[in-house]
Amino acid sequence: MARAPFTICPSALDEITMKTSTYNLLAFVGRYAEAADSVRNPGDCAIVERGGVRRQLVMRCPDGCGEVLSVNLDARSGPAWRLYKKRGLWSLFPSIDKTSGCLSHFILWNGRVLWCSGLGEDEDSNDPIEISSDRILVVLRNRHTASYVQIADELDEVPWDVLVACRSLARGGVLEEGIGKQRGTFSAKARFA
Repeated sequence: MARAPFTICPSALDEITMKTSTYNLLAFVGRYAEAADSVRNPGDCAIVERGGVRRQLVMRCPDGCGEVLSVNLDARSGPAWRLYKKRGLWSLFPSIDKTSGCLSHFILWNGRVLWCSGLGEDEDSNDPIEISSDRILVVLRNRHTASYVQIADELDEVPWDVLVACRSLARGGVLEEGIGKQRGTFSAKARFA
């Protein structure tokens, strides 16, 4: 199996750590212990699934710190992330923001790790988004204003893809994005509504 490409990033302590730019979904297993044993390298992931329900995403931190992360996927167990498989690629929503240890903040999106530190406000994926503007406009005609997460839910799409598509439409003058606390909400400009 091919390993993920790595970039070398100097840490604050002038040590060298290995940050991965992709992640590998290695296995679907029935228990956490099996998942934790299978994730050996930065960015390795396994999904714990029992009774047809995805329970956890277990991941070796892509930052290279060595920590094994457990991300809840089962809303019955409290706040949960959502795992998507679209166009053959896995994505997780929302981002993972570690508040202890290495303090990494990253997004797992379409097979890549996107690091949140240093991302500019307008920096989005360079990949073409396969969500048509017509589909987004239909949702906004029915709702007038909606967050990118609400639009994604209605379209059964990955929220990150919808956010990029909506921002592209806003730059093109078709949509308007809210500001301040309304950032991430969109409405169609009058001539497109």
